[in-house]
Amino acid sequence: MCILCAFAQSARAATPLIPDQRDGQVLEALLSHLLTDPEFDLARVHTNGAVIVLHARTPQKTGFLTPDQMRSDIGGHTLPSDAERDLRRRNSRPDMKPDTYEAATAFFTNLTFGAGIVVADLTDKKGGRLFYRSFEDANPKARGWVEAYLPGYSKDGVRAVVRAGVGPSAHGAMVTALLEKSGDKWVVKWHHIARYA
Repeated sequence: MCILCAFAQSARAATPLIPDQRDGQVLEALLSHLLTDPEFDLARVHTNGAVIVLHARTPQKTGFLTPDQMRSDIGGHTLPSDAERDLRRRNSRPDMKPDTYEAATAFFTNLTFGAGIVVADLTDKKGGRLFYRSFEDANPKARGWVEAYLPGYSKDGVRAVVRAGVGPSAHGAMVTALLEKSGDKWVVKWHHIARYA
């Protein structure tokens, strides 16, 4: 069974969202940046021939997108408020009940990425979590995994905010990044990894 078919059967949202080309460009810029970042060496793999694995679907809950959680996670950085609001809007289900944090469903299987970026189903069939040892055994060349939300964009379309779970990590971690468009490319202006104890 294809990855998208398996996800579609288990997805709670009636109609999955389709990431567009701009989403792919933004995610590729961030993932390529993380692939060479010494701080992102979560699996202790050298950069030579290494890959980064993007989970094939977006997270199922939006709790990590709340304003308080994001401010707590980004240290001294600030985010453009319009892009932050768009991030929450794009990833929230329109029919979401109050205090449920149900996220919209999107799959990244329609996007094509450059060398070093692999899209894969990282769902652990036993418990629904991304476990440290099982990830390393299945992906020996991976420096880490990323479970990304759909990016949020500023109204003028030149800034993007990405929020994603990253691992493997014993207690969990989130990356937040601000990207800006320069010509026809997206450039990471800053990123911050918040590691939870």
